[in-house]
Amino acid sequence: MTSVFLRLLLAVPLVGASASAFGAGSDALLQAINPPGATIPNVSQAVRIDGGKLLLLSGHVPLRADGSVVKGSLEEQMEQVMRNLDATLRAAGSDFSHVARLTIYVRDFDPAQLPAIRAARDRWIDPERPPASALVGVQALFQPEVRVEVDAIAVVPEPAHGGNPAP
Repeated sequence: MTSVFLRLLLAVPLVGASASAFGAGSDALLQAINPPGATIPNVSQAVRIDGGKLLLLSGHVPLRADGSVVKGSLEEQMEQVMRNLDATLRAAGSDFSHVARLTIYVRDFDPAQLPAIRAARDRWIDPERPPASALVGVQALFQPEVRVEVDAIAVVPEPAHGGNPAP
Protein backbone atom coordinates (compact mmCIF):
# COMPACT_ATOMS: atom_id res chain seq x y z
CA MET A 1 0.00 0.00 0.00
CA THR A 2 2.81 2.42 0.88
CA SER A 3 4.43 1.77 -2.49
CA VAL A 4 1.22 2.61 -4.37
CA PHE A 5 0.71 5.74 -2.24
CA LEU A 6 4.27 6.95 -2.88
CA ARG A 7 3.97 6.28 -6.61
CA LEU A 8 0.68 8.21 -6.63
CA LEU A 9 2.16 11.08 -4.62
CA LEU A 10 5.09 11.37 -7.02
CA ALA A 11 2.78 11.21 -10.03
CA VAL A 12 0.25 13.83 -8.87
CA PRO A 13 1.88 16.71 -10.81
CA LEU A 14 0.91 14.81 -13.98
CA VAL A 15 -2.81 15.24 -13.34
CA GLY A 16 -2.96 18.57 -15.16
CA ALA A 17 -0.93 17.22 -18.09
CA SER A 18 -2.28 15.75 -21.28
CA ALA A 19 -3.55 12.18 -21.33
CA SER A 20 -0.39 11.02 -23.12
CA ALA A 21 1.65 11.85 -20.01
CA PHE A 22 -0.12 9.01 -18.24
CA GLY A 23 1.31 6.34 -20.51
CA ALA A 24 -0.47 3.88 -22.71
CA GLY A 25 -1.94 0.48 -22.07
CA SER A 26 -3.10 -1.25 -18.93
CA ASP A 27 0.29 -0.84 -17.19
CA ALA A 28 -0.07 2.94 -16.78
CA LEU A 29 -0.23 4.04 -13.13
CA LEU A 30 -2.63 6.89 -13.91
CA GLN A 31 -5.14 6.93 -16.74
CA ALA A 32 -7.04 10.09 -17.69
CA ILE A 33 -10.79 9.68 -18.24
CA ASN A 34 -12.46 12.35 -20.36
CA PRO A 35 -15.98 11.65 -21.63
CA PRO A 36 -17.03 13.04 -25.00
CA GLY A 37 -17.89 16.72 -24.68
CA ALA A 38 -15.49 17.47 -21.80
CA THR A 39 -14.75 21.14 -22.38
CA ILE A 40 -12.14 22.23 -19.84
CA PRO A 41 -8.72 22.18 -21.55
CA ASN A 42 -5.73 20.58 -19.80
CA VAL A 43 -7.89 19.04 -17.05
CA SER A 44 -8.70 15.35 -16.72
CA GLN A 45 -12.30 14.86 -15.68
CA ALA A 46 -11.16 11.79 -13.73
CA VAL A 47 -8.05 9.72 -13.16
CA ARG A 48 -8.19 5.96 -12.80
CA ILE A 49 -5.39 4.72 -10.55
CA ASP A 50 -3.09 1.71 -10.66
CA GLY A 51 -4.99 -1.04 -12.42
CA GLY A 52 -8.29 0.76 -12.69
CA LYS A 53 -10.23 0.07 -9.49
CA LEU A 54 -9.97 3.52 -7.87
CA LEU A 55 -11.34 6.56 -9.68
CA LEU A 56 -10.73 10.16 -8.58
CA LEU A 57 -13.14 12.59 -10.23
CA SER A 58 -12.12 16.21 -10.61
CA GLY A 59 -14.38 19.02 -9.49
CA HIS A 60 -17.28 18.98 -11.94
CA VAL A 61 -19.12 22.22 -12.61
CA PRO A 62 -22.44 23.13 -14.28
CA LEU A 63 -21.12 23.39 -17.82
CA ARG A 64 -23.18 22.25 -20.78
CA ALA A 65 -21.53 20.36 -23.65
CA ASP A 66 -21.06 23.68 -25.51
CA GLY A 67 -19.05 25.08 -22.57
CA SER A 68 -21.74 27.48 -21.36
CA VAL A 69 -22.64 27.69 -17.68
CA VAL A 70 -26.17 26.76 -16.61
CA LYS A 71 -27.56 30.10 -15.35
CA GLY A 72 -30.47 28.69 -13.34
CA SER A 73 -31.01 28.04 -9.67
CA LEU A 74 -28.57 26.23 -7.41
CA GLU A 75 -30.65 23.07 -7.86
CA GLU A 76 -30.52 23.40 -11.68
CA GLN A 77 -26.76 23.91 -11.55
CA MET A 78 -26.41 20.94 -9.21
CA GLU A 79 -28.45 18.80 -11.63
CA GLN A 80 -26.07 19.67 -14.51
CA VAL A 81 -23.06 18.89 -12.32
CA MET A 82 -24.52 15.47 -11.50
CA ARG A 83 -25.18 14.81 -15.23
CA ASN A 84 -21.54 15.69 -15.93
CA LEU A 85 -20.33 13.39 -13.13
CA ASP A 86 -22.53 10.62 -14.52
CA ALA A 87 -20.96 10.99 -17.98
CA THR A 88 -17.47 10.75 -16.49
CA LEU A 89 -18.38 7.76 -14.33
CA ARG A 90 -19.82 5.94 -17.35
CA ALA A 91 -16.78 6.75 -19.49
CA ALA A 92 -14.66 5.09 -16.80
CA GLY A 93 -16.88 1.98 -16.62
CA SER A 94 -18.63 2.92 -13.38
CA ASP A 95 -21.80 4.65 -12.19
CA PHE A 96 -23.25 6.44 -9.16
CA SER A 97 -23.84 3.17 -7.31
CA HIS A 98 -20.04 2.89 -7.04
CA VAL A 99 -19.39 6.40 -5.69
CA ALA A 100 -17.75 6.18 -2.27
CA ARG A 101 -17.39 9.90 -1.55
CA LEU A 102 -18.83 13.21 -2.77
CA THR A 103 -17.54 16.63 -1.84
CA ILE A 104 -19.90 19.48 -2.71
CA TYR A 105 -18.57 23.04 -2.80
CA VAL A 106 -21.22 25.76 -2.72
CA ARG A 107 -20.43 29.41 -3.29
CA ASP A 108 -21.91 31.67 -0.60
CA PHE A 109 -23.56 28.70 1.12
CA ASP A 110 -26.67 29.32 3.17
CA PRO A 111 -28.10 26.41 5.23
CA ALA A 112 -31.50 27.12 3.63
CA GLN A 113 -30.00 25.75 0.37
CA LEU A 114 -29.48 22.28 1.82
CA PRO A 115 -32.89 20.86 0.73
CA ALA A 116 -32.25 21.89 -2.91
CA ILE A 117 -28.75 20.40 -2.83
CA ARG A 118 -30.03 17.14 -1.35
CA ALA A 119 -32.95 16.96 -3.79
CA ALA A 120 -30.60 17.17 -6.79
CA ARG A 121 -28.06 14.77 -5.25
CA ASP A 122 -30.71 12.23 -4.24
CA ARG A 123 -31.98 11.92 -7.83
CA TRP A 124 -28.59 10.37 -8.67
CA ILE A 125 -27.55 8.40 -5.60
CA ASP A 126 -29.30 5.77 -3.52
CA PRO A 127 -30.41 7.77 -0.45
CA GLU A 128 -30.69 4.49 1.49
CA ARG A 129 -26.95 3.88 0.86
CA PRO A 130 -25.49 7.34 0.29
CA PRO A 131 -21.77 7.85 -0.25
CA ALA A 132 -19.70 9.55 2.42
CA SER A 133 -20.18 13.25 1.78
CA ALA A 134 -18.94 16.67 2.71
CA LEU A 135 -20.52 20.05 2.01
CA VAL A 136 -18.12 22.98 1.96
CA GLY A 137 -19.17 26.61 1.73
CA VAL A 138 -16.69 28.66 -0.31
CA GLN A 139 -16.34 32.31 -1.18
CA ALA A 140 -15.75 31.79 -4.90
CA LEU A 141 -15.43 29.13 -7.59
CA PHE A 142 -13.64 29.26 -10.95
CA GLN A 143 -16.22 31.57 -12.59
CA PRO A 144 -18.51 34.05 -10.81
CA GLU A 145 -21.73 32.51 -12.19
CA VAL A 146 -20.79 29.00 -11.01
CA ARG A 147 -22.53 28.31 -7.71
CA VAL A 148 -21.63 24.64 -7.16
CA GLU A 149 -18.78 22.22 -7.86
CA VAL A 150 -18.63 18.53 -6.93
CA ASP A 151 -15.71 16.12 -6.84
CA ALA A 152 -15.91 12.44 -6.06
CA ILE A 153 -14.11 9.19 -5.37
CA ALA A 154 -15.52 6.04 -6.91
CA VAL A 155 -14.57 2.48 -7.66
CA VAL A 156 -14.64 0.85 -11.06
CA PRO A 157 -16.22 -2.59 -10.75
CA GLU A 158 -14.62 -5.63 -12.33
CA PRO A 159 -16.17 -6.34 -15.73
CA ALA A 160 -18.46 -9.37 -15.83
CA HIS A 161 -16.11 -11.14 -18.26
CA GLY A 162 -13.14 -10.77 -15.84
CA GLY A 163 -11.04 -8.46 -18.04
CA ASN A 164 -9.66 -5.03 -17.29
CA PRO A 165 -12.04 -2.12 -16.55
CA ALA A 166 -13.24 -0.05 -19.50
CA PRO A 167 -10.65 2.34 -20.94
